[in-house]
Amino acid sequence: MTPEVPDSPINQGRKSPTKRDRFSLVSHDLRSALADILGGLHLIDDQKLDADARAHFERVAASGETLARLLEKTMTDDVEVPDDPVTTPSNIKLGIFLDDIRRRWAGHAQEKGVSFLLEVEAGLPAIVTLDRVALDRVIANLIGNAIKYTDQGDVVLAVRCGPENALIFELRDQGPGFSDEALARLFQYEGRPEKTAKPGSGLGLFIAKELSDLLGASLKICNRADGSGADATLLVPYDMWFDRNLRRDGNIDSTRDQAPPDLTGLRILLAEDNKTNQLVASQMLAAMGAECSVASDGVEALELLETQVFDLALLDIEMPRMTGLELIKAIRAKPAPLSDMPLVALTAYVMREHRERISAVGADGIISKPLMSLHDFGTSILDFHHGVKRRTLTHPASEIQKPKVAPAVSRSNVVDRSVFDGLIKMIGPRSTAELLGKLQADTDMVAEGLARGQQSLNLAEIRSQTHILISVAGAIGARGLQHIAQRLNGAANRNEADEIDALCKTCLSGLAELQGFILEEQAKAGLRP
Repeated sequence: MTPEVPDSPINQGRKSPTKRDRFSLVSHDLRSALADILGGLHLIDDQKLDADARAHFERVAASGETLARLLEKTMTDDVEVPDDPVTTPSNIKLGIFLDDIRRRWAGHAQEKGVSFLLEVEAGLPAIVTLDRVALDRVIANLIGNAIKYTDQGDVVLAVRCGPENALIFELRDQGPGFSDEALARLFQYEGRPEKTAKPGSGLGLFIAKELSDLLGASLKICNRADGSGADATLLVPYDMWFDRNLRRDGNIDSTRDQAPPDLTGLRILLAEDNKTNQLVASQMLAAMGAECSVASDGVEALELLETQVFDLALLDIEMPRMTGLELIKAIRAKPAPLSDMPLVALTAYVMREHRERISAVGADGIISKPLMSLHDFGTSILDFHHGVKRRTLTHPASEIQKPKVAPAVSRSNVVDRSVFDGLIKMIGPRSTAELLGKLQADTDMVAEGLARGQQSLNLAEIRSQTHILISVAGAIGARGLQHIAQRLNGAANRNEADEIDALCKTCLSGLAELQGFILEEQAKAGLRP
């Protein structure tokens, strides 16, 4: 007989859980446990650790973040697991991605008595558009395999640009290499030969090959001719890692090095019964300047909301005495202005049916646990706060104006060839490489800055980045983009919110086109092999 599972606030009225219900409950518990782990790590001051302890801390933290991404990707699917996996590309800051790889694997190698080295060639793109989780899994399986079989010496990950702007990850180890039988069955499912010196099934290389194919990349593995180890090469073609459409939206996958938004002046109620989550979330909010009050259950939260004024409430769904769903219903039944305040579920329940139930009772949205990024947490809070502010304002129809839309910057006229070619002729071929490299770095920096400014309506950030872009675009003859940047700079000075959003989108679109032009010029000049 199937045992009954007690009703949760998200699963009320169900006596016998289905297979998907059980998956839902397990996903919740996994995310909750991981939230406690990452929350505890957030509270550790790693600067007080010695070098060895800090290395272990970085490995655990990086591995925890990787696990969180895997859970986010697999536990929030809205449908059953498909027969064929799919990718979800995003804009990845390559430098931070590679640093995360180093943080995770340097400690593993050290424990094994070998060295893990990262070699990064100058001139790599600052942003690549790929599925971060898939790319991370490919490289992690290759590195893990190399460290496992290397008993002494180095494991080296070298990253460079190859022919036609392909992105190349080359892993070299000083292990024994592969036997002929292993090479013949290299990427087969559980294809590892039975009689081998170390345990394993060969799943790592099967996963790496399957995901590299999914990314549109090629993966090759071979022994070195001198018998000094094995090489694994992942080659990602240019048209697989550079997607103009996705780069136009400005969203960056990794925000670890981005400054968090300023929440100064916001009064936030945090309703959460878990002590670790209370401490982590309240410290993160304080770091961004918000004033935070904490309630340990729904009844205490409702009492605070009825007696004090808050700008936004973050509500856990599972709380004693009164659940988060019950609390949201109770608040929405109150008279205004309390009933109109932004209510955001802070929860490990994130599957589709959970989101639908949370939305149905009147929540404005969900911030999922675990909290990994200060920037993302703060930006989400600002989005919900501003969104609700706009939703509750009423204006006569005659006062509502449609935002002005700036004309797009087309690919054909992104740069005036006569201006650009004249500049190249003036500085000479020896300085061309330096110019194009600086253009690449500047445009990536401006694109990231504008995306941040657009998300949080940071006028100072927008003014700063457009000031740079006006100069850069004008110097090389990108007159259309220069004109848009001038308009955006003026709108930021006048705090014209609607026009700023439209102009930011157009600017980011133009920047993506300009970045494509720069890469093409580097290839034409023979600056990329």
